[in-house]
Amino acid sequence: MGFLDPILEQQRIDAAALLNMKLEPRTSGDLAVVILLSVVYGIDLLAALALLWNRKYPPIKSKGPILMACLFVCSALWFVGDLQVNGHVRLINTVFTNCRGFGFWVRALMGICGVCAIVALRSYALHRVFKLNLSNRGFCFYLPLLVYIGCILVYGIVAMALHASASVEYMPLLDICRMDEPFKITIFVFIWVTAIFVGFINWKIRNIKSSFNESREMAIACGIVFVVLTFNTCVQFIHPHYPFVQRYRITTTILDHVCANALWWSVIAKPLYCSLFIRKRYLRKWVRRLRNDGLQRAYEIESTDGTVTGGSRCNEDSTIISSLGHKKTQQEFFYTNTPSTGNRQYKNDDTFYSVNTVALPPVALSARRGYINNSPASSANMTLAIDLMDVDPSSELRSPYSLHKASWHLPTLSDDFYWRGTDDDSHIL
Repeated sequence: MGFLDPILEQQRIDAAALLNMKLEPRTSGDLAVVILLSVVYGIDLLAALALLWNRKYPPIKSKGPILMACLFVCSALWFVGDLQVNGHVRLINTVFTNCRGFGFWVRALMGICGVCAIVALRSYALHRVFKLNLSNRGFCFYLPLLVYIGCILVYGIVAMALHASASVEYMPLLDICRMDEPFKITIFVFIWVTAIFVGFINWKIRNIKSSFNESREMAIACGIVFVVLTFNTCVQFIHPHYPFVQRYRITTTILDHVCANALWWSVIAKPLYCSLFIRKRYLRKWVRRLRNDGLQRAYEIESTDGTVTGGSRCNEDSTIISSLGHKKTQQEFFYTNTPSTGNRQYKNDDTFYSVNTVALPPVALSARRGYINNSPASSANMTLAIDLMDVDPSSELRSPYSLHKASWHLPTLSDDFYWRGTDDDSHIL
């Protein structure tokens, strides 16, 4: 690697000695940090692509996949800026000699401020939905972000108008970027104002009722933001020449990006894993949780008033899924079958179950009644439990329509069940 050039490093040490400063050269420790974090962000990139590919999967959609992908981009830009500002790589004869471009715009404004802004925007979205009962779309929702971007642009343009010695400049003898102290103070004031706004919004959503721990996720994100900023502020002002000391620069970079990744993965890890490995099962669990909490509207899913007989909520679940407007999701949820007759087998948890069927309907049920040998069963003695959502693992028979023998409470149970259509397109058992 070019930045491990021993001749260049010795020249840097000698130049620092002339300035009465001690400089520790770049070593394999810096190389290890660069490689390790590059691998981490490579994995993050794959995860971000998977997130966008599955963006219509409801549990992922509820997390704001576009926003989370933007958070990954901002974290990656922060990492690129850290490589330059913290002195891990050789700058001479590279684009990294543009200290204001990478150290100020890429690292501070697009990276750190971008991460803070996205955390604030997600918290603000939760505040609008769960506290104000407003949509998280439209001009009014994005107005605070647009104002903040405008502030960044004004601040950045003014900073670029300053002389390099009054902002950020490249020092060729030391092969490092130096930031003017007053300018450094303005950067940290700007970032801390952003962080305080993040904290304020998170305080406003501390008691919201949500189905999937959004307030806890954002509290963790807010805590991470404050930990990173507090550490960086202390290092920058207590040890202003920290890039000269290897343990300081390595610790700073690793802490920054362990925290940035923890923030990102704490939000997307579970839905992303479930979308890849237990997609259908988690979708059923997700919808059931949403239904039980009664928060369909908050997650932009229509609530239903349909009456479901036999103690089942399957019709409501089907309407929830239908309202998501994603054909593949509906197919995954409904276990759509082609109508047929004869004996069918279904596999659940590596165990096969068999049921005699006649024309199994390929749609969710809107009405259910129980018959034994074509004779109506007494509703007083029968509890019908056919539910796509609540499958009892201990039941004797499990299928996509889950007939539970234990739920009928009848002396005998015939296997001669059949389905027939009705005038209102419902189905009778």
